[in-house]
Amino acid sequence: MKDAQGRSTRLRVLVVDDENANRTIVADIIRDQGHDVDVAASGDAAVEKLQRGSWDLLLSDIRMPGMDGVALLEAARRLHPQLTVILMTAYATVSSAVEAMKKGAFDYLQKPFGKDDLVAHVRRVAERTRLLRENRSLRASLGAREAPKILGESPVIVTMRNQIERVARSPSDVLVTGESGTGKELVARALHFEGAHAGGPFVAVNCAAIAEGLAESELFGHKKGAFTHATSDRAGRFEQADGGTLFLDEISAMPAVLQPKLLRVLQERVVERVGSGDTREVDVRVVAASNRNLREMVAQGAFREDLFHRLNVLEINVPTLRERRDDIAPLTRVFCERAATRCGLPAPTPTPELIAALERYDFPGNVRELEHLMERLVVLADSDVLQLEDLPPHIIQMSGAETTSGAPPAHAAMEGPWSPEALLGQGPISLTDVEERLLREAIRLSNGNLSEAARRLGISYKTMRYRARKFAIGPDAPD
Repeated sequence: MKDAQGRSTRLRVLVVDDENANRTIVADIIRDQGHDVDVAASGDAAVEKLQRGSWDLLLSDIRMPGMDGVALLEAARRLHPQLTVILMTAYATVSSAVEAMKKGAFDYLQKPFGKDDLVAHVRRVAERTRLLRENRSLRASLGAREAPKILGESPVIVTMRNQIERVARSPSDVLVTGESGTGKELVARALHFEGAHAGGPFVAVNCAAIAEGLAESELFGHKKGAFTHATSDRAGRFEQADGGTLFLDEISAMPAVLQPKLLRVLQERVVERVGSGDTREVDVRVVAASNRNLREMVAQGAFREDLFHRLNVLEINVPTLRERRDDIAPLTRVFCERAATRCGLPAPTPTPELIAALERYDFPGNVRELEHLMERLVVLADSDVLQLEDLPPHIIQMSGAETTSGAPPAHAAMEGPWSPEALLGQGPISLTDVEERLLREAIRLSNGNLSEAARRLGISYKTMRYRARKFAIGPDAPD
């Protein structure tokens, strides 16, 4: 179907009606308008189809045995919040349709309705869907183009940025390697927007998140009827990325059976949809990423050697955060400000002691761990300054930081009869028991003052209060 300006908007429509004749007539009219249509004879059957795929329009009768149209509306909106729903209703249930519109239905059709009325409603949905798609595409494009630059001025990051600039000029495929959380997708986006394909789409695929049985269809598309649930033709990710960049994240998880097919596409730049003998040319730059050592996987027989060499035309290794400790301070401040903006909170200022502790911590989760940590600290902050004591205990311990001037170490309250040796000498004891005894002793030595007890243990007041309540000890304990 085309609008007044000749723009095509093809909808995926699910028609639900327990009356076979009405279901068939409605589906045929919509199909004649150029849309992809599937049908269901009950609300339960419709929910199953909604769970398996994505839809633009749900057109359902209200009065059906079992799950009625209103209940289906509520289930559909839970599964697909943006789904457009039109209900078909007889005169006697108009009030139900009006009530359903308050719950999110787009409109309703009163039976008996004519072909022109149905077509007009579907055209309204098509126009609405076109605008939504354009808005989503525009937001995605703007979001991608306004994505933050690769931050940092450490020598390894400066070297990597220079490498990205050189590699981006080449049309060759690229392999991006590095530990989880280092920012491999950010590198892939930089390669895209600095290269010749910048005007095309950037399509990201997490290979580890695709079910093995659906991987071929996901990447290469399928023809209607190719398998049980293939109710319409579908373009795969290679076709969606035509003219742009396809980012294959966690390429090491690519199923072995699919690796030779991927190799053929990379070599010939043609795809063949599942169930179709036709091939389609694609102009796609492929950027693959892996947090595993593909060379070792090749040696172990877990990854095809020819595919590895085809992907590894150019390689960029993303350094870990512990290899760029000079960048931790500026990244901490940037992530703090971003989290505050996102959450609508004032941005607290990290103290030099907190940053020094972060610079000594090894960050196994790399930049992603630091970003999530700062969001957590911003949300939980009870002042405009982030203190060392606000950090999680494991980071304080692993960084070897002194929490407060003159404060005893976290194990100080366990000296004498509370020492680890004394406790273990009493026989089996759980870590929970040790924690409770330590808290009780710290509160006792602090005369019930939770702030002082927190200082003694090297934890924040919030953590101390939470744990005291957990064990029902201290001044805030319930009666």
